[in-house]
Amino acid sequence: MDVTQIILIVFIVLLVIAYPILVSQRNKKEQQKLTEQTNSLKRGDKVLTSSGVYGTIVDLQLEGDRKIVTIETGTDKKKGYMSFDAYAIYTVFKEGEEPKADEKKEDKKSDKNEEKKDSKSAEVEAEVLKEINGEEKPAETPATEEKQPAKKRGRKSQKESAK
Repeated sequence: MDVTQIILIVFIVLLVIAYPILVSQRNKKEQQKLTEQTNSLKRGDKVLTSSGVYGTIVDLQLEGDRKIVTIETGTDKKKGYMSFDAYAIYTVFKEGEEPKADEKKEDKKSDKNEEKKDSKSAEVEAEVLKEINGEEKPAETPATEEKQPAKKRGRKSQKESAK
């Protein structure tokens, strides 16, 4: 055997042995972090579940070997209560920390809405100015005509051929 072949075989064997070891260490760290988070839950914590529900913990119960968390969702007028397994809690928000993802989404939505309003108002202004100046509106572009469903082509029906 050539030296490069021996080196290649040794390298592959090392990868086959090292990969499962590295993956198991990573899984142990994640499991430990999840266990610590679950054990540190307390009433009043604001949480996000893995299913995307935001709420505040109002009750913790131990049922056998499982920890059941009851969260309160909604506003003052429309409150709801849901019970989850403690391992379904995805994130616990610290005091004063609010979900940042929602703020970003709302900002993006409001920016898009403002852009739409600005573009629409600009189009309306342009049309008004043209009408004031006596210019006619431009005819519809062919692109709008293409959006209409195409007529079916094929054999004529018996009624059409009889005419």
